[in-house]
Amino acid sequence: MKKTYNNIRGTLDFDASQALTFRAISDEAQRIFGLYGYQEIILPLLEEKDLFIRGVGQGTDIVERQMFKIEGKDVVLRPEGTAQVVRYYLQNSLHKKSDFHKFFYVGPMFRGERPQKGRLRQFHHLGAEAIGSDSFYLDAEMILLSLEILDSVGIKEKKLLINSLGCKKDKDAFSRLLKESLTKAKKQLCEDCLRRSEVNPLRVLDCKKEECRKQVKSFIGQDGSSNHLCSDCSKNYKNLTNLLKDLGVKYVHEPYLVRGLDYYTNTVFEITSSRLGAQSAIGAGGRYNNLIDALGGPSKPAIGFALGVERILLALDKKDDQPKVDVFIAIAGEDLREPAFKILNSLRKEGIISDYDYCQKSLKGQLRFAQKNGARYVVIVGDDEFKQGCVLLKDMEKGSQKQVKIGDLCSELTPAVN
Repeated sequence: MKKTYNNIRGTLDFDASQALTFRAISDEAQRIFGLYGYQEIILPLLEEKDLFIRGVGQGTDIVERQMFKIEGKDVVLRPEGTAQVVRYYLQNSLHKKSDFHKFFYVGPMFRGERPQKGRLRQFHHLGAEAIGSDSFYLDAEMILLSLEILDSVGIKEKKLLINSLGCKKDKDAFSRLLKESLTKAKKQLCEDCLRRSEVNPLRVLDCKKEECRKQVKSFIGQDGSSNHLCSDCSKNYKNLTNLLKDLGVKYVHEPYLVRGLDYYTNTVFEITSSRLGAQSAIGAGGRYNNLIDALGGPSKPAIGFALGVERILLALDKKDDQPKVDVFIAIAGEDLREPAFKILNSLRKEGIISDYDYCQKSLKGQLRFAQKNGARYVVIVGDDEFKQGCVLLKDMEKGSQKQVKIGDLCSELTPAVN
């Protein structure tokens, strides 16, 4: 019995319709990134494991259980893009060439944990990073940029959540306070939060289990972590939220939003959609003002975000669009195959999306195939017409057809299909 194969669990095959939507999302995002002055970089899928241990954090879920490791090597498939962009920035000494940089990237990321709906082992990110400024106006730009991309690709139902973790001193002090408080409630915490309370207490704020959230609220109050901010961080966050209000951007202050990566400081944000169920985040981002220093570089403030393409696809209204062919070349007999092929290639050189029968179908079968695949026009190469240097041009919508000289075919079709 022959063995058959399926795709690896936690990975997706994109059919022609999904690939078309995927490409449209990517193209539109790249257009908007360019509009905001971000430059594309293309980085490798493989990185040193230590880059993410130092950058993302030893106690994070990514490092503890999500990284795809290459057996026998200290190499992993990249789980996220920010630490990788910083590696690129430092390796090329870009801080010596300019004091401010904007980058964007599009590509696959990987996680090794058990797949769930919306949490795949291979997934794609549209990401942006800006390095060299601590301005709250840049924070606003990142939020506006991510929202504009989602608006432009058709995500209507979404919610913006924002919070401030404060500077490193604020964050460390709050983490210590939280750890002390959680020690008194160990019996009420879930297994994950029990572990997190020792190695990464802030992650307990991110737990969705009701008992854990109840314990956290009892320690830090309903207004959450905003109390721990120093005067500068509090002022910066207020400036940002006031600016967003002035710009008409709707947001929800979410005091328990911390994100899952250790490098975040100050502003963090997440964009969610109720269409996605439990895994509701479409994208997220925030500041990482200490990451560049932690990875061996100078002290440089920075901020970034990433949007999940598969999450966007799930949140979009389902579409059945198929790639369309403008013109299908049909032949009345096999002896006309070679001249028809030449006509096909002359149309393609003019940028007209064209196709041709490679399966020796009858003329009737070719016309059925063209109609099924949404061809706007069919060029019929018949014996009598070809002897006169002509073909029949059939309009599939109107059902009409006319004779056209072969030399005039491109000029006849170009305005019709553009």
